[in-house]
Amino acid sequence: MKVRKLERVLALALLCGVASMSLSTPAVAQGPTLESVLSAPFPTDLTASPGDGRIVWISNEQGVRNIMLAERKADGSFATRALTGYTRDDGYELDHLTWANGGKAIVFTGGGSLEGGGPVNTESLAAGPMVKEILALTIGETTPRNFGPGEAPEADPKGDRIAFIRGGQIWIASLGAPGTATQLVHDRGSAGSLSWSPDGSKLAFVSRRRDGQALLGIYDVVATTVSWMSPSTDRDAALRWSADGKRIAWIRIPAGAQSKQGFLAVRTGPPWSVWVGDVATGAAKPVWRADTGRGSVFRNVEDGSALFFTADDRLVFPWEKTGWIRLYSIPATGGPATALTPDGSEVFAADLDASKAKFVFSSNATDDDHRHLWEVSAAGGAPRMLTRGASIEDLPALTSDGGIFALHSTGRDPLTPVAVRPGGAMAAVYTPAASANFPRKALVEPQRVVFDSSDKLPVHGQLFMPEGKASGKKPAILFFHGGPQRQMLLGWHPMGAYTHLYAMNQFLASQGYIVLSVNFRGGTGYGTDWREPIGFAETGGSEVRDIAGAVAYLKGRADVDTARIGVYGMSYGGVMTSLALAKLPQEFAAGVDIAGVHDWKTFLPYLTEPGAPPGPAELAFNSSAISSVGDWRAPVLIIQGDDDRAVNFSQSVELVGALRNVGKVEPELFVLPDEVHDFIRHRSWLSVFDKAQEFLQRKLMKKGRAAKQ
Repeated sequence: MKVRKLERVLALALLCGVASMSLSTPAVAQGPTLESVLSAPFPTDLTASPGDGRIVWISNEQGVRNIMLAERKADGSFATRALTGYTRDDGYELDHLTWANGGKAIVFTGGGSLEGGGPVNTESLAAGPMVKEILALTIGETTPRNFGPGEAPEADPKGDRIAFIRGGQIWIASLGAPGTATQLVHDRGSAGSLSWSPDGSKLAFVSRRRDGQALLGIYDVVATTVSWMSPSTDRDAALRWSADGKRIAWIRIPAGAQSKQGFLAVRTGPPWSVWVGDVATGAAKPVWRADTGRGSVFRNVEDGSALFFTADDRLVFPWEKTGWIRLYSIPATGGPATALTPDGSEVFAADLDASKAKFVFSSNATDDDHRHLWEVSAAGGAPRMLTRGASIEDLPALTSDGGIFALHSTGRDPLTPVAVRPGGAMAAVYTPAASANFPRKALVEPQRVVFDSSDKLPVHGQLFMPEGKASGKKPAILFFHGGPQRQMLLGWHPMGAYTHLYAMNQFLASQGYIVLSVNFRGGTGYGTDWREPIGFAETGGSEVRDIAGAVAYLKGRADVDTARIGVYGMSYGGVMTSLALAKLPQEFAAGVDIAGVHDWKTFLPYLTEPGAPPGPAELAFNSSAISSVGDWRAPVLIIQGDDDRAVNFSQSVELVGALRNVGKVEPELFVLPDEVHDFIRHRSWLSVFDKAQEFLQRKLMKKGRAAKQ
């Protein structure tokens, strides 16, 4: 099971099938409504059945989340139906789909928040918050069975048991006995990363201890004992069993290494290693170690992939030896690493086929503005490109009958599950009813742009040009993504929050704005040095140079009204928005700051902990928007949910107080009580974007600077 990040860290996402809302309608332009642009379903957790050609996924349709099942028919088309019957946009999350009981059932989690931090209450219910719970649904039934609070369920491959985590401890239940889960292991640490052996006789896990180490434990179901594989002071992760279940492989990260504080650049460190252990004897040894220097720091693939154990006894893992996240393989007994994926490009997701000897992966090789699927043998050889063109294919899922499925989008077509045919043709698996009202023809194809930052680094972006609008100079808006380790693309994005933000960029273009989406330093897709920039965030705010370069690019265009440039972004995009308004105040007429950090000194505890030197804290403050609040002159709309688990709500409180103390700008506010960082309810996204577009319309749509309105 691949690990989702928040955002899906970020990784990263909403009343009743979108109840009608009274959204403001811009008087300055005709075009699609905000509701229609945001109406497209968003699919996640595409997961193939272990024994046949079926796939399941979670479809978020205007905040209503349901599990969908697709089965191949005799004519090669697909019969698709909803397995669950949820009907409300109530913030009830679904996650962690896992096939169980030989493909007869699906286990998953419901409720809670993908951001963690405990129960959520986005509807401000007097009865209290929703906890994350373990659910199971036998195919053909309509009502899931509830096994109580928990997360990260893993199904026994040979029986009807499910193991899961509750309160940092390992619990177990039988699919036929809901509500009767019992604690399986009493662990002194906090357990996670559950992995059953192929025969279901053992359960491996990682125990994270308070002193920083993480130990690989193996629970023996028959003996009811726990053994530890080569315990150390290091951190063990990414557990993978051999096909016969006699060995287990894992990744070991050195003690004290790579525990990144804040946003400090981490390009090198004590090298990580790959280990293999004999389960019967407990003997284990490293079979490969990363080189010193570049690539010595371990990086997951974006979808969470970290290690595979293939049928031909090879281990496959990501490595940044050349400065790019690529897949490599070694014999399980050890040996030199063989590169599987192209250099000068990055892997974003990977899946192993039924033979467990061949991979399908998504990459930006040959096209850094899109993602496509490739195929390669685990033993090596030239990878073969499966899809191509002006589209995005990501997060592949391979079925046991040889089917290749993925999530697919284009500049105008939102993400949808597809079957990839020989030759690269793609067949839609699911066409929701909402698609009939989606305003595809009213959208634009974004354009690739590359411009220089103020320190002469190439910065990539996507330009959304309004179509069919009056000639003359137009208002422009800079957009910055979150993360910051993310990458916006020339199409609908495969992560939840970013598909919403892409939709907002399309809507703003339809209203007459020139929108420039900027892939600033700190993001993914362009190699280690771009993702781990020097002097970034609290260590110097070097990302301001990318803002300056983006402004210069817009000011150099004859079709931009330089007195009407705005800026908006969410999360780290909120950081960029506040930096733009504070550090480059003369350039902007308005900004919308959504859940941003404004003072690194108060946000990052390591800067002010007892004994910390004063220099880094002073640099962090000077690198923050808050240090230049006296120069701020443009109007700003500040938006945040006050149950944000990624950025403390105090960051908005601090900025509002500072602006009021200076007295030049009275910020406009939109606070969402009990909402989290990546808003869970669809109607929250609608109301946030409606507030943002109405604010931008007031400040930017009149010719000449409108900052004093």
